[in-house]
Amino acid sequence: MDAREDTISGGRMVTRELARWIAALRYDDLPDTAVKEAGRALADFLGECLFVGATKPWGQTIADFCAREGGAQPQATIIALGKKTLCARAALANGTMALGFEYADFGAGSRPYPFAVTAPLALAESRHRSGKDLILAIVIGYEVMARVTRATLPQAPIPFYVPALYGTFGAAAGCARLLGLSPQYTNYALGLAAAFTGGTFQGHEEGAWQRALNGGMASERGVTAALLAQTGFRATEMGLEGVQGFAAMYTGGRLDAASLLDGLGESFVITDRWVKNYPMNATLHAPVEALLKVMREHHLHYTDIEQIDAAWQRVEPFLAKRRVTTVVAAQASLPFALAVAAVRGKVGVDEFTDETVADPVIQAMIARTVVHQDTELYRRVKNSMPGRVTVRTRDGREYTDEVLYPKGNPANPMSEDEFKSKFMDMAERVLGHKQSNELYERARALDLLEDVSDLAPLFSPK
Repeated sequence: MDAREDTISGGRMVTRELARWIAALRYDDLPDTAVKEAGRALADFLGECLFVGATKPWGQTIADFCAREGGAQPQATIIALGKKTLCARAALANGTMALGFEYADFGAGSRPYPFAVTAPLALAESRHRSGKDLILAIVIGYEVMARVTRATLPQAPIPFYVPALYGTFGAAAGCARLLGLSPQYTNYALGLAAAFTGGTFQGHEEGAWQRALNGGMASERGVTAALLAQTGFRATEMGLEGVQGFAAMYTGGRLDAASLLDGLGESFVITDRWVKNYPMNATLHAPVEALLKVMREHHLHYTDIEQIDAAWQRVEPFLAKRRVTTVVAAQASLPFALAVAAVRGKVGVDEFTDETVADPVIQAMIARTVVHQDTELYRRVKNSMPGRVTVRTRDGREYTDEVLYPKGNPANPMSEDEFKSKFMDMAERVLGHKQSNELYERARALDLLEDVSDLAPLFSPK
């Protein structure tokens, strides 16, 4: 059969070309900006894993499960718990924690982390790889996830949890490079990733813990894909472009080879990471930041407010919901986010608890919010989620402000002090100040680490 009949790419073997690039890239090929951002991504991930793994029931439950059901193989550490388990199970636990409190980064091709970090971290610890090896794997994970997303994701929404679909590719690619797989075996890893993809939005709809599990599933699958490929297990070689491959099955057959392959290695998407400054859906950040600015500049108290009118670039039902009964649901509700920001005057991890969700004052403030779409806002930005807020007071005053690039966006990045403060706010609750500071500094200097397993004793309280 003609190769063109086997593919939706006119016979071009795009998965093979991508695999060759992955296998050939070296640490010395990376710019300093990419190396630095990989260390920041690791620190970001560790902070959220510690917080979720130690303080949230979904984090504790997945940690206990993976420790118990890991085949008694002490390969990689479950963060916060400190126990070692099967490598793939550690990736499942840590990936679930890392997506477990809406602090995962955004932009640069949907949501690359935790998938690009959790999977290779588990392998790097179990295989005693260096920090430079892990950096290379993380950078590759970001790049592959972003490029496969750009190349295949259609304009119309698809009925899957998009980050988990593409995160499986990112995780598998990073793990394949960490293991030093040949181009052929890397191709197999990508083919297996195409077969392993999956994930739904129903956890968001119901406010279920399953929402966070998307991060763990993709990470676990990435580890499994790379390890299975390493054995020579023959997988599909046209995972992306085959007539029954990923693009044909999941994204309506869209596959833009140029978006996938052109300019590989000329720049790296990890340098455009959007680091979340608030633990909630990224679309909520700008309107909430605008509200906090209005209240601060005009010395408003929540009791002064008659109505909060928020415009944002799109309105989706699950993000505009007013009925909020769980923390997971609250982190994906603009009315709740505006209400808690108005009442508390800030939006951090302590504003998303069972107590705040049930607070009658906050619930009453939700009724005073109005949210609507403003497509003109979106046309004014690049790689951002803008928002505008108008606050109307009980005595007839009206104040409006807008935020086009909220804090943490690549166009409005966190300072080093702000970034470290985010990490310490989560880690200190678990490890204390001294150990948290040591973990942060060593993660940020990842390129100096000779063996990633040397970092693992800091992953849980001593």
